[in-house]
Amino acid sequence: MKKCDNCNNKMKPEYIFCPNCGCPGEDRSNPHFWEKQSMRSRRKGKTRDAIEANLKYIEIDDKDPYAFKNLGDLYYYTGNIDLSIHNYLKSIELKDDFADTYYYLGISYYRCGKISKSVESLEKCLDLNPDFIIAYYWLGITYYHKGERQKAIDSFEKLIELNPESTIANYHLGVNFSSVGEYEKAIPYFEKVISASPDDEAVLYHLGISYFRTGKFPEAVSMFRKSVELNAEDSRSKKMLEFMLNVSEV
Repeated sequence: MKKCDNCNNKMKPEYIFCPNCGCPGEDRSNPHFWEKQSMRSRRKGKTRDAIEANLKYIEIDDKDPYAFKNLGDLYYYTGNIDLSIHNYLKSIELKDDFADTYYYLGISYYRCGKISKSVESLEKCLDLNPDFIIAYYWLGITYYHKGERQKAIDSFEKLIELNPESTIANYHLGVNFSSVGEYEKAIPYFEKVISASPDDEAVLYHLGISYFRTGKFPEAVSMFRKSVELNAEDSRSKKMLEFMLNVSEV
C-alpha cells in the first residue's frame, strides 16, 4: 500500500489518483503529482515553490500548453517579466487559439515597455474572444501610450458598450478626449466618474480644466475649489483656482 501525499489515505500501488481526495499519489514520475503540488503551493502563496513544482511537471511533460501558461503566470507574479513572456510564447507555440494567454502576454509586454507587441497580443486576444472585456481596457491603455488616441478612444468606447457602468473606462475616455483638445466631449465622461466617485481629486481637476476650456467658468471654479478643499496640497487645482479668482477680480 502507498499513501496519498495530500490526505495520507492508504491506497493500492497501482492507483494513480487517490480515491479519497482525487490527488495523485506519491508517484513523482507522474506529471499530475507536480501539477497538484504547484497548485497547492500557489494557493498557500508560496509562489517560488509553485514555480519549482511546475518546472518539474514540464520536465516530464513538455507538450502541455497550460503548464507553460501557468508557469508564465507564476513568473509574472514574481516580477520576472522576461521569463513570463518566454513561457507564454511557448504556450502559444503549443496552442495558438487560447485568448487568455495572449491577454497575459500583452500585459507582460506592456510592463516591459514593448508597447507595439502588447497591442499585437491584445488584438489577437480579442480576435479570438471579442467578449474578453478587460482586454479592451488594456488595449486602450497601450494605444494611449503609443500616441494613437483615436484607437484608444475606440477601445474604451467598446469597453463601455460591453460594460456601461465602467467608471475607469469613462475616466480614460475623458482623458483621451481632453488630450486631443476635445474638452466638450470629455465633460460627460468626467461627470459620470464624479457621480460615482465625488471625492476623486484627479477627476475634479480634469473636469475643472474641461469646464475652463469650454468657457464654463463657474463650474470650473467649483471643481477646483472642491479639489483644494479635499486636498490642500493639490497644487494644480490650487493654481487654477487662484488664477480664475484673480481674473474675476480684475
